[in-house]
Amino acid sequence: MTALQEKIETELLENLNEVQQQAVLHGEGPLLILAGAGSGKTRVITHRIAHLCRVRSVRPDRIAAVTFTNKAAQEMRNRLANLIGPMAGDVHVRTFHALGLYVLRRNAAHLKLKSNFSVLDPDACSLILKKILKDKKIDPSMMSADAAANLISKARDSLVSPEEMSRRQDHFSQMTAPIYREYLEILRKNNSVDFGDLLYLTVELFQNSREVLDFYQNYWKYFLIDEYQDTNRAQYMLGRLIAAKHGNIAVVGDDDQSIYSWRGADITNILEFEKDYPSCSVLRLEQNYRSTGKILKAASSIIKNNSGRREKTLYTEQGEGENADYTLYDTESEEATGTVEKILRLKNEGVSLRNVAIFYRTNAQSRVFEEALRSRGVPFVMVGGFRFYDRKEIKDLSAYLSVIVNPLDSVSLERIINVPARGIGEGALSRLQQLAFSKNITLLDVLEYAGELPGIRGAAKIKALHTLFQEWTLLSSSDELPSLIASRVMEQSGYLENLKKDPSPEAASRIENLYEFVGSIQEYEERCAASGEKADLAGYLQMISLYTSENSPENQETLKSDPLFLMTLHNAKGLEFEFVFLTGLEEGFIPHSLAVEEGGLEEERRLMYVGITRAMKKLHFSSCRYRRIFGSFQPRSPSRFLSEIDADVFSSINQKSAVTVPRADAGVRQKEYTEENFKTGDRISHQKYGTGRIVETVPTPAGQKVSIQFDGDERIRFFLTKYTPLKLC
Repeated sequence: MTALQEKIETELLENLNEVQQQAVLHGEGPLLILAGAGSGKTRVITHRIAHLCRVRSVRPDRIAAVTFTNKAAQEMRNRLANLIGPMAGDVHVRTFHALGLYVLRRNAAHLKLKSNFSVLDPDACSLILKKILKDKKIDPSMMSADAAANLISKARDSLVSPEEMSRRQDHFSQMTAPIYREYLEILRKNNSVDFGDLLYLTVELFQNSREVLDFYQNYWKYFLIDEYQDTNRAQYMLGRLIAAKHGNIAVVGDDDQSIYSWRGADITNILEFEKDYPSCSVLRLEQNYRSTGKILKAASSIIKNNSGRREKTLYTEQGEGENADYTLYDTESEEATGTVEKILRLKNEGVSLRNVAIFYRTNAQSRVFEEALRSRGVPFVMVGGFRFYDRKEIKDLSAYLSVIVNPLDSVSLERIINVPARGIGEGALSRLQQLAFSKNITLLDVLEYAGELPGIRGAAKIKALHTLFQEWTLLSSSDELPSLIASRVMEQSGYLENLKKDPSPEAASRIENLYEFVGSIQEYEERCAASGEKADLAGYLQMISLYTSENSPENQETLKSDPLFLMTLHNAKGLEFEFVFLTGLEEGFIPHSLAVEEGGLEEERRLMYVGITRAMKKLHFSSCRYRRIFGSFQPRSPSRFLSEIDADVFSSINQKSAVTVPRADAGVRQKEYTEENFKTGDRISHQKYGTGRIVETVPTPAGQKVSIQFDGDERIRFFLTKYTPLKLC
């Protein structure tokens, strides 16, 4: 090593901790870097690349570093530009899909594609699928284009061909396989690929062409993968194939932050890295540069309860910091109002709103926070999603209700006349409009005469829709509650049933949003009752039009200076904020009820861990005693994850006094068990597990937690006494 190289190495290693330096200096062979939250992984990746180029004299174009988002790739490029100057442009820093496109462009002929092939966006792919479904006469209520696209995308990411899918015995695979096959045929006839193809075809190319694989194995001597815990089957195979010859693969990731299994991510890729590369070195980045000691203690005390993980102990040199606080509110409206009040106090203390974020588990939970923030004039930005009233399913249901209130509203009717699908394409709609013009009647009224137009496939369904609108209009004029009308529209229109048949996670989220929409109407009804005003659909729709008519917060000049951030826990990954409000921490939300049913408890715990580790200075936890679920108030239990947090993390546990819950269904059990001061060694009985002995009691923000060993059972079970029917023997 020359004196200049020694000087450069010293500069590159400066301000890195010992383990980070080891990662940068690692020579040949596989390397697994387990990078805990906030441990500086991007710094390590870029300094390692810089060391390879400037100290070990590796040609920059012989290095490839892949990640998941364009934002992450650009961040790496910017840092490399500061470290190695103009050479940074030669390093192949790309997303997985961009890397696949790079390979396919240069080797299209091997796949019987021309090099000028098109990469179709999701909208174009959806049009192809809609045509296939129409040609095959598949009822959209049985299989929508969105559902087919979701299933095909998962198949591509898992390297499952149409032939392999056809051999599966489940209903959706059998229905999707022929659609999948024809979809690919149409793409190829049009010299086109979709995003899934960018990885699928690259892997297929490497597996079937020794010549092409040899070239890229020799070309990319060093291959780095960021966020390895999020890789799917296709991404995993891409790395395996390229590194099979030289073995110089370095992967960086954190199994404790694997939260995307629903998108195909396979946590076993990082957990079993040593099996794939027996000669690998393993380094653990455990020093956290983001959060205080209290925050890390909260995160560690939760994640240690997962069994499918690698042991890591995060630490910080930033001190213990502030304690967290936990507030148990009565309802979600009170939670939203209380959270906003706390944020305004922070602002008055000089905290920039940009340093504050509100997290929640599901998209539907955003509504009450949006409304509370608007009412106080607090600017906010939605991260990774639309504002509640701008979401498609909310606009669709609103359009149905608008037509009920105003039969002349042809714009709203045109939006939903074929949603869900009723066989009314653009041609049929145009002919209906012409017939309405000739009869001098509204578009809604002309639906009754659809049978007069020969060749309209959905004439019967169109007339049925007209009948439904007549029934709904009568309900509206009979002073029926707007929320009940909205519920009927959801059910009778087929909109809700269509979503229930869609297996995608997006459909489940849309269903939650629809029920939240009905809940917002009920809140409107309650406000009207309290003020002595009449609650009607017209009034409600006029009210929410004020929200939807606003410019998007992201585009308002007034918000450019200092907005706070709203987002789901999934969208929080990779971000950081000084103050984090983790809201809606209740059983059914986190862990989500579907995840618990499907064995995904550990991923839900990882999601909670991700949320906690976004905080830099202080955490605020909250949950509700009661929440409007599917249109009625229901009692809620604090998330089990709250009971896993060490009690000394908290400075205060604020449990608001109980209130009378408005319009709670009489059939809903609103029971809370009396919390007793159980002690270690007490003999107790449980109606399901029988008698046993308490082996440990722990105070938690959710109440007293007890560990019990029941007679004849070696397993230790955990309960919150406030919500568990325990009796002293």
